[in-house]
Amino acid sequence: MMYKIYKRALPVMVCLMVWLMPAAFADPLVPQALRDSLPNDLAAGSLANQPVLKSALVNAINNKVTDLHSLDTAPPALPFNRLGLSGLHQGARTQFVQYMKAGNTSAGIAKMQRIFDGMKDSAKQTQYIDNKLRGFYALREQQLPGNLTLPGKPENKVKGMSWTSTYSDSTAMMSGWWNEGTMQDIFSVGSIPFQLNYSTLSGYDYTNTALQDAHFMKVSFDREAYLEKINRQLQKKYDLKKYFLEDLDVKSSMKKYAADQLTVINGGTDSLGRKLSADQLMYLDSAQLRTVLIRNGDTSVGYYNKIMALKKQLGGVKEMNKMLAGQQRVKGDIDGWLKKPENTSRIAGNLLHMSPLQRLMMNMKELKVGSIGANASKGSLSDLFMSGAAGSFLKGNKFIMLAAGKRNELSVQDVGLQSATGNGSYGMQFLRIGRGDIGNKQSHVSVLNANARPQQQYGFNTAAIRRNVFVGSVSQQLSLGELGTLDFELSKSSGQFGNGGQDAAAVSKSAAGQFLDDIWATASIGMAYNGDVRKIGLSHKVYFNYAGLGYVNPGAPFASRGTLQYGFLVKRSWLRNRAVVSLRTDIRDLAVSPLTDNKRKSLQYAFDGRYRFTRRFTLSMNLLQNTLSEHTETGKYTAFLNRKISFTSQANGKIAGRSFSNNSSLGLQQLNYQQPDAPVKSLFINATSMQTWMAGPGMVIVSALYSRDVNNAAVYNNLLNTEAGYQYLLWKLSCSSSLIYMDSKDVVTQIGLRQQVAAQLFKRWSLSISADGRQNLRNTAANYYYGRFNTAMSLHYQIN
Repeated sequence: MMYKIYKRALPVMVCLMVWLMPAAFADPLVPQALRDSLPNDLAAGSLANQPVLKSALVNAINNKVTDLHSLDTAPPALPFNRLGLSGLHQGARTQFVQYMKAGNTSAGIAKMQRIFDGMKDSAKQTQYIDNKLRGFYALREQQLPGNLTLPGKPENKVKGMSWTSTYSDSTAMMSGWWNEGTMQDIFSVGSIPFQLNYSTLSGYDYTNTALQDAHFMKVSFDREAYLEKINRQLQKKYDLKKYFLEDLDVKSSMKKYAADQLTVINGGTDSLGRKLSADQLMYLDSAQLRTVLIRNGDTSVGYYNKIMALKKQLGGVKEMNKMLAGQQRVKGDIDGWLKKPENTSRIAGNLLHMSPLQRLMMNMKELKVGSIGANASKGSLSDLFMSGAAGSFLKGNKFIMLAAGKRNELSVQDVGLQSATGNGSYGMQFLRIGRGDIGNKQSHVSVLNANARPQQQYGFNTAAIRRNVFVGSVSQQLSLGELGTLDFELSKSSGQFGNGGQDAAAVSKSAAGQFLDDIWATASIGMAYNGDVRKIGLSHKVYFNYAGLGYVNPGAPFASRGTLQYGFLVKRSWLRNRAVVSLRTDIRDLAVSPLTDNKRKSLQYAFDGRYRFTRRFTLSMNLLQNTLSEHTETGKYTAFLNRKISFTSQANGKIAGRSFSNNSSLGLQQLNYQQPDAPVKSLFINATSMQTWMAGPGMVIVSALYSRDVNNAAVYNNLLNTEAGYQYLLWKLSCSSSLIYMDSKDVVTQIGLRQQVAAQLFKRWSLSISADGRQNLRNTAANYYYGRFNTAMSLHYQIN
């Protein structure tokens, strides 16, 4: 039945594929603008298009460089006049050449000279000169000749190491002893920082036989630390406020430029001799200037044309006022802009001498190797754990992600349940390309290739039929402006089994070649609309997902195939977020057989409300209903029902001058199970409370958990667990002593004492020890579920 219904949507899916595939390589409907709070006219505008600003910068450089002569008698011949830098005096020219040469090899200097010798008027070359001129002006004192590179000395900083051992006499656990060791380290190679995280887990069973150890290690690129290091080096070598020309007196420079140019036009005489001042040239428009020239008798065509050309360079009155206002905006915004390393690092490639690898890492979003989580799945969640490597790169608006590794899912409890066709181990390669970062106005195409492989672990071996799975996906996010965003994703899988004589390459080629077979049964479609109305505090989401019964994606091991899922979420807040209400619905149909119409249907409804009466008291309510129904040839019935209502309160304040806090909840829950012999219908009362208050030099903590089935249909869920303790300082020890009482109906009744002690030793060592001893007041055959003694010890050493 599901196949017949969904078959009608096949033309829609094909149209989406045809539309989305080219769209993944096209610009998004709304371009991803580079957010910059600095005005472009002054902070990043081209100096070549603003001769007044360029003249002001040249004058400022001349004033900064007091050495008018240089001992360097053979500098590379730069076309200063052609570059519009004829106003630089000899000392400034010499130091500017030194700045251009700094950090370059002989071959690099020769290449730079060839560029200048053959330089033509182009935007790229103009931008290069503008940047060098700004950088030279912003260079801090005593930096020439200097090293404008990142620190290259390798660095290493161990953040800490710890070891934790725990013991429990509960025979229900696999091991009595568990040991966990961890280490965190940060190291830099070529000024590129990486984080190292290592952990190991070991245990012993009750026959004192060691279990197989587990080791996890991950090395990841620390992007934030890298940008911070680049920012520190920039701030050390440059005064970035000068780079954005914040300190220039544009108005005075404009007046001086106008006066100098008038002197040139007048043949070297003072402009006042012609009775036309620099202020008039700046503040009068073209018609007013013409009137002044006629009144002064300056009516020659040649002179008039020269004056109008100079006026055009200065710009109109509106343009001049805009430039002056732009400088004021820069002064107000530049401090906040410079505090963000992600902003300043954008200009680092122009001001620092960086290796190709260092430049590459500036645009590396993520790079990790080892036991990692990767986004090699449908959607953008890191729900895949594998051993391998993954990295993502974003430059401008172009995105690429690569991942390769091995995914293992076999564990001890799975042995005997594995089949030759249900593989728990895959070797995978993943590629995603497109525009925009993940989850941010993105348009991506991704492919995944996975090969099943035999797996040996814990002394067990699972033989696997050679199998290849090829998955292709296209995703597109459309911006609807104030209405929100619309996300589409179309994914298609293809699987191929091989025989013993085929190699992996042949099977992979076969799977990719059959990619378009059984389109509907092996496809997955996802659509979601997200929006909000900020004026009324409303946010909403509507989604639809479909996955065919034959859809297989090893990159998304928790995704279900043969499902149709849809739902919505609405959330509204009032009174400055004092009151919040949300409603969510999720409906899911799961096909269980390709030969029949048998299916399972899950419906979930959830309502949440919260109101903050005061800063010290908040009340919340939750309503939830979740049902699972079975549809078979014999009929329809409800296999599972979970229905509950609960109230939660949070309060804090003072009683008799002592601070206190309380978190409590009270709920009613109905649980129904449809069993072959007899249905189970339970009705639970659930109550929890935790109270803390200051008492003397320490703090009292009292907690209680109570759960009771009023229908007496459940056995192990009638539970009372209470604990009362006192936290205090004893000498230099942080201690906690607690009394415990627990009663699980018809299972066990215990009373006990828990003691915890923590200490800071020798500034770098920290030690934590806990012991929990209990006495059984009731003995039953199920007592082994609850141990009578638990202890744990944690030792941590902070190196830095």
